[in-house]
Amino acid sequence: MGGERHPDGVSTITATASDLASFPHASEQLAGFSAPVLHDSGRSDDRLFIAAFDGTGNSMMRDAPENHTNVARIAKQIESLRDPTIAQGYVEGPGTQGGLSGTYDLASGYTYEARMEDMYLQFVKQSAAWLKENPGADIRLAAIGFSRGAEQAAGFTRLVEERGIKNPEGAQVTRDGDGRVLRVNYIGPPLREPGTVIQAVGLFDPVGTGEPRDHDRRLPPSVVSGFQITADDERRNLFQSTRVMDPGVTDGGRFLNVTVAGAHSDIGGGYSQDGIGIRSGNLMIDYLNALSDTPYLEKREEPIDSARNVIHRSEEHQFFYRTSVYDKAGARGMQEELAPGTLCRIDCLDAQPRNQALARELAWRPVEIGPVPETRSDTAAPARAGDMVESLLDAAKRGDGAAIERISRDGLQGAAGQAWLQVGQQRLEAASLVQTPAIERPQEPALAR
Repeated sequence: MGGERHPDGVSTITATASDLASFPHASEQLAGFSAPVLHDSGRSDDRLFIAAFDGTGNSMMRDAPENHTNVARIAKQIESLRDPTIAQGYVEGPGTQGGLSGTYDLASGYTYEARMEDMYLQFVKQSAAWLKENPGADIRLAAIGFSRGAEQAAGFTRLVEERGIKNPEGAQVTRDGDGRVLRVNYIGPPLREPGTVIQAVGLFDPVGTGEPRDHDRRLPPSVVSGFQITADDERRNLFQSTRVMDPGVTDGGRFLNVTVAGAHSDIGGGYSQDGIGIRSGNLMIDYLNALSDTPYLEKREEPIDSARNVIHRSEEHQFFYRTSVYDKAGARGMQEELAPGTLCRIDCLDAQPRNQALARELAWRPVEIGPVPETRSDTAAPARAGDMVESLLDAAKRGDGAAIERISRDGLQGAAGQAWLQVGQQRLEAASLVQTPAIERPQEPALAR
């Protein structure tokens, strides 16, 4: 992703104490916000589906694990739960198909509808399986997303509002050459009627440049709760944030939108210098855990190393990025409109009124801020290379990828790890000074030269 000087391909600014303080402040806002319990372990009928839409160019299947976004990490955690009452669907971000269509998709996000159809098919298949084993299953949905994926998450909730849960049995699915769903012909009556599926949303810095802005992304009545994290330090004109929810607590406590330090992908995650990404992910995990009576997602260690707590100069990723809006206003550009005039005639700037009957069915409670794993200091890094190798082998036996990533990073970035690397470098330099005897070669005939 970059050279030694810029590991993520762009320069960075060290996060100040004030920058980092934006996260405890956001946590305080979240702790004062009430969320609905969509999944109660004491209710045998409760089922929760997490619909995870990744950001532009981001893929859980194609990216290196250390570059997975917060959306991908959450989806992986849910997949590893093996909880029969909680499931996830995952859709790669726009442009990940590669080739010419991928390049066009990166620029325009033209696969907006196709990716929502893909997710809807995953959702109804899982719902049908739940209803087959328990006809009384009460299926709820939480849609999460990053960047254009956050716009898709918002649009997806409208799809579920309008369709309910279709029956996938006998459905006729048409796909394009890249395997994306173009259209689905669902046969027969729905398994659940439109407007009856209770929903929530969690959005990492929504950006709707291109195709998403041609669609209605107003949150529908069945979305009873939502949480948005907005990046304060994104400068690119093409990455203006969409206010799917207005800043602060709005709509009578229905939504919370917090603004924190960081550029767009600092919030969504995926950079190797990941301090801000981890903190943003932890905020969302607190919200998602509040949707269940029992926490089901684990937070990550929040690094104290200043080399990892940085704000990326994202405008350096491409030569054509411009920052004139930020330069003129001294603040990031914002998009307020959630639907074009052709689709919205009354209020195009806000969510539709909440279905209060659905909201009253639920228990509500303040979001609990869960513990953050203790941050390992440099002195806790392996004192000897052998210790680190032993720890890595042990983690590999357990299949613990997160531990492997942490041990490698902490072991080499800590004081002991740096000392070990320095000793190795010195030995290599010393070895290069040893002169090897010249090998005498036989004289070749002149004509052979």
